Amino acid sequence: MKQNTYKTFCFGASLLALGLQPILGQEDDDVYQLNPYTVEDDAEGYMATTTISGTAMRTSLMNVPMSINVITSEFLEDSLIGDFYEALDYNTSITQSGRIGGNNARPSVFSIRGFRSRNTLVDGVTGGIFIPTQMIDRIEVVKGPNTLYGQSDPGGLINIITKTPRGEDGGRATVKIGDNGWYQGQFDLTTHAMNGKLGLRFLGDYKEFDGTFARDGRLSKFFGVSGNYQLTDNSELLFLISDNTLDQVPVQRSTFGFWQIPTDLNGDGDFDDTVRQIRESTARYNATFVPRNFTTMTQDNFHELDQDFLSLGFRVAITEDHNLQYKYNFHDTHTVVSFRAFNTFRASDGRSDANYTINDQRVRDEVHTLNDIINFETGDVRHQLLLGLRKSESINRGFSHRLRATRANEAAILDDLEAQTGFTFRRFLFMDEVLAGTPIWDERAPNETQIRQFGLRTSQTDRSFQDIDTYYATDNIYFMEDRLNILAGIRHIQIKQHTIALGGAPVGTSIDESDTSFQLGGVYRVNPNVSVYLNLAEAFEPNTRIDPDTGDFYAPQTSDAIELGVKFTDLWDGRLAGSATLFQIEKANVVRGDFNPVTFMSDVAITSDEAKGFELELFASPAENWNIVFAYTYLDAVVAGAISPELEGLRLEGAAPHRVSFFNNYTFSDGPMEGLRIGGGVTWADGPIPQFGTPQNILVAEDGFTLVDFFLRYPTMIGDQNVTFGLNIDNVFDELFIRGRGALSPERQILFSASFDL
Repeated sequence: MKQNTYKTFCFGASLLALGLQPILGQEDDDVYQLNPYTVEDDAEGYMATTTISGTAMRTSLMNVPMSINVITSEFLEDSLIGDFYEALDYNTSITQSGRIGGNNARPSVFSIRGFRSRNTLVDGVTGGIFIPTQMIDRIEVVKGPNTLYGQSDPGGLINIITKTPRGEDGGRATVKIGDNGWYQGQFDLTTHAMNGKLGLRFLGDYKEFDGTFARDGRLSKFFGVSGNYQLTDNSELLFLISDNTLDQVPVQRSTFGFWQIPTDLNGDGDFDDTVRQIRESTARYNATFVPRNFTTMTQDNFHELDQDFLSLGFRVAITEDHNLQYKYNFHDTHTVVSFRAFNTFRASDGRSDANYTINDQRVRDEVHTLNDIINFETGDVRHQLLLGLRKSESINRGFSHRLRATRANEAAILDDLEAQTGFTFRRFLFMDEVLAGTPIWDERAPNETQIRQFGLRTSQTDRSFQDIDTYYATDNIYFMEDRLNILAGIRHIQIKQHTIALGGAPVGTSIDESDTSFQLGGVYRVNPNVSVYLNLAEAFEPNTRIDPDTGDFYAPQTSDAIELGVKFTDLWDGRLAGSATLFQIEKANVVRGDFNPVTFMSDVAITSDEAKGFELELFASPAENWNIVFAYTYLDAVVAGAISPELEGLRLEGAAPHRVSFFNNYTFSDGPMEGLRIGGGVTWADGPIPQFGTPQNILVAEDGFTLVDFFLRYPTMIGDQNVTFGLNIDNVFDELFIRGRGALSPERQILFSASFDL
């Protein structure tokens, strides 16, 4: 079916191009601007000056009444040697709040300004978390809600801007070798054909990695092609096709357990009470006694991912002030995870119970987007009007099978499997065995076929369907010779969702909700280098959980946000730029539910949440060839109201009270080290940082951490070949901390690289 979809839309795009060419093929003296929907390579090192995410059209960051952080391609090249989720380590407003390799093909693993974000986008549409870093040109983090992207989280969204063909032919090939069995080859090549009308960019990557845990390893492969074809002087076709596969051990899923420690939370001298929904006798904390390389995985456990992206687009400049774009995006992710978990150790006997699980999830998204940008004037007032509609269709198919040691019927199945295979499947793990280093990773587990055939299916749900229709309009209005601009936006969203069980019968009540929300912001340029801004916005999202008392869905989650800030550029003789922001977000009807590995059920709490804080981002060049990025976030994100008043004041998941990052590079311009660029950075986070969203797990927290990275690059010539040698050391001091929900930080990694011009 996927191949048919590809062929249908490729054929349709071709017919569209052929049909329009006679109309648009006439040439005149005017060459229209074709790319108000894209950001050019405007970045100077780590600092960008324009954005596409804030307004869906290319706009100067100084003119956007929102806090937007841009992570440039050069910054990513210098700082990132891992996966996508590590690309955001130096953004102080973002915290990882979930494990990679879990039971969802599109998990919500980031917290922005204290609120879990489901909006990780690729070129403005749903992309998921498994984003191949090879296709990323830059990352734009838009803070707070806005009117452009439909179902929106109030903390903000992450928008991945993908690579497009460069202006000139050429590229580079890179070889990387590192400790822990890291071997990697990459290529990035742009070529043009048909008298320059057709541009193609080929991207490829192959990586092997042994890992650092006792049972670990990864093999990943990526290939992609992005292109554009110039139909006429004022129209073009766009496309992106990529395939990404991954085969690894799901070490983030269950290598770091939790343990129960009886705690006198109210100070009355016993452990018999329940305080803030926490039972004192079973208060749950991180299991800090577990050695760093310890894992519960076996040779029978795996995480396999197959992911495809397809994007087709057409742009036409109808006039110099009227630009139209249609894009079709297709995204398919299939992930299968087999794991053995020993999640929580009991205080009474130090025992943890086995959970053998296979998760099979597939998510398919198809999105049609039509945007129309119209520039016009009314008297002395200038308008940039965006009219758009987006139709999104998502299908989520998934199931889990599970065998647990503590359920009599499931234990009997394990007994039968042991008799059939001759293997012994571990039922329990004790703290003493962990401390003694017992090599449990050498044991066997039921394989995928056995768990699928004999394990208990955790849900009878077969598929869920979600259709989202969004209509939006924003007008960027410029007054006073462009010193003042007002951004006014409105969005109407219609969300329909239903679920079917095995056999095709509907499950529960379907969702059919609609909402109209607004955004209003303003920017005033005090002078050419300083602007102040104010932004007000709403967000809306239906709840998918059902109230057991009424049988109806809980009321939709709604939020209101306000932020006030200042932006500046070219201060201190052009050496300083940045922004400072104050914000406050209020969100109502938050139904938070987290899986409890002890009860194997979800803990649910209904709250009203509030986040307020301060953000600072600076780009500085205190001396020639020295570039600095500094960021700081103060965040007070708590439960502001709840059915149970005792929950008020609890910190939100992933909300670090203080977080600081510093990254810099220095390039030698003369002498024997001419061309050498060295640098690195530090990320410091204050604790406690809650790891779960429900009050029962509020004691599971990270106390804070300091992460240090280092890199160098040295360009030289070998014969007639340009070569750049590189070194990256991530986590220089081998700091141990929790990235999110028990997912440990990676150990120190040393990586050497050599890049060759093509």
